Amino acid sequence: MYIFDRHCVCIYYQDWHRHRKSGAGSGGGGVNSAIGTTSTTTSMNGQIEGDSGGSSSSPAHSSAANHLTSHHSTTSQLTSLTSIFSEGRMINIEEEAKLVYGVVFSLRNFVKKLSGSQDGFLAYKTSNYKLHYYETPTGLKFVMNTDPGIDSLRQILRQIYTSFYVEYVVKNPLSPTEHLGGEGVNNEYFKAAVDKFVKTLPAYES
Repeated sequence: MYIFDRHCVCIYYQDWHRHRKSGAGSGGGGVNSAIGTTSTTTSMNGQIEGDSGGSSSSPAHSSAANHLTSHHSTTSQLTSLTSIFSEGRMINIEEEAKLVYGVVFSLRNFVKKLSGSQDGFLAYKTSNYKLHYYETPTGLKFVMNTDPGIDSLRQILRQIYTSFYVEYVVKNPLSPTEHLGGEGVNNEYFKAAVDKFVKTLPAYES
């Protein structure tokens, strides 16, 4: 699970069941059971899940060019991300977080252009994994990767925010309100609460 602040910085990361290949570098991300990613190859036939809505009105040539440019950029990022998750390659967690955020940012904007909805992007699914997304009113972005067959975890991510993040981070007077220095969220109570909660979910497999 990744949490990004409104400045696009990954301020928290936690994984479950990610199996590292022998000789792989340090760092983590994603997970490798029902909550996580599998370790087989995948084809780039992903499906974007979001709220339905009409496409935005614009001149045909301009709209097509913008959509093609956006699609090319998004496909490139998704190919890199899928390669990491499907082949089990390990990269520095900071680099992985940037790649994940880039995919979320691109897909969110792509869905917004098509549907006109600010809150249209809910999830993205390939044959190998499913990326779940929830954004808070204050701009925090919660992202979790699971097996593709898992139902939407949007409400689960929302519950992690309202029940644990608000309780242990927002209400903690010692926690910084901004993370411009890159220190991130370092709260053992929050980490323990999220870990315990996730392990009670039907999607979690021990």
